[in-house]
Amino acid sequence: MTRFRLLGAASLAAVALLGAACVAVTNPEGWAPPLLAEPSALYLTTDHGHLVRTTLADDGRSATAAWTFPDKDVKADDKIRPNAAYGTPIVADGRVYYATFEAGVFALDAETGRPDWPEAGKTNASAITGNIAGGLAYANGILFFGTTEGRLYGWNAANGAPAPGWETPLRFDSGIWATPVAIGGTLYVATMDGQVHAIRIADRSPAWPAPFTATGAIADLVALDDARLFVPSINRHVYILDAATGALLADYRAKDWVWTAPARDGDRLFFGDFGGNVYGLDISKSPPAELWPPASTQGHRVKAAPVIVDDVLIVADRGPVVTFIDARSGEVLNRVPIDGAGTVRANLLAARGGAYVLTTKGRLFFANPQNRSVVEVTVTGVKR
Repeated sequence: MTRFRLLGAASLAAVALLGAACVAVTNPEGWAPPLLAEPSALYLTTDHGHLVRTTLADDGRSATAAWTFPDKDVKADDKIRPNAAYGTPIVADGRVYYATFEAGVFALDAETGRPDWPEAGKTNASAITGNIAGGLAYANGILFFGTTEGRLYGWNAANGAPAPGWETPLRFDSGIWATPVAIGGTLYVATMDGQVHAIRIADRSPAWPAPFTATGAIADLVALDDARLFVPSINRHVYILDAATGALLADYRAKDWVWTAPARDGDRLFFGDFGGNVYGLDISKSPPAELWPPASTQGHRVKAAPVIVDDVLIVADRGPVVTFIDARSGEVLNRVPIDGAGTVRANLLAARGGAYVLTTKGRLFFANPQNRSVVEVTVTGVKR
């Protein structure tokens, strides 16, 4: 058993070098992205993995908490310790489905924030082997998630019980840090030993002749559409796979480790790396063609997925600094430091004509591509 202290994205990435080793993580820091559901229901994950539903004001510059879970004022929540959350919550069926690093998975009533399952004051962490370092996939009424111990679970969204055929988890040789991806009847799973598996949900059989294998850990996985997967790797490569067959459609080598989702505009993809380089690629070509020489965040790591709004690429790095880039030319239009706010590892949220940026200290900012400015969004009523 290898133990290390998790201090952030760099330390997390270091686990990739351990391959299939057993890893225990202490002091995790989550980076669950914000989620805007309905016109104004904004979900935020604060420090220690608490989930907050807020109402976003019409001008998008303030938000008021409706509920927080766990709630420090509710006795039943006293012993619930999420510690961190890494995946975007899922809003469906009048519920918010929410995976935590150490406390398991919750189905919360979207209006009240109280758990439909598990029972109030309880967790289902004892039913899970390992911790959840990614998020949930939802398909056919089933929630899927992987763990750091290489287990893949499928639970009924209705009641949190194992779904038929998923009474026992699938086991892999290495940990699962990326959120699984569901497309149709197939589930895609990436592992930290550099493999992507395609699994038929109905019978758990392989959907590809063999897994795709890279030479570095794969800690993120994204569906570009129903036919293609974006696969970033710690080996500095970005792969695009055919979702139906697992065939390699494109391979691009970055300058440093890539652990992020991309911003996409048609056949244009934009993403950053751990060296602070920002890329724009035309993926209609094979190999992908650079739209411009890599732009720079001046050396700050990029873990958060950027967004593109009106041909302005908005990138938030670990500095944290928000960089505005002309998506057509790669020209850096402005850089705005966010001082004293922690750092940025959560994917940005494109909404209200700009980008919402959530920091590790639970502070929220709005990046405006029109005037290339960044302002803090006042969030009130959060229980910590």
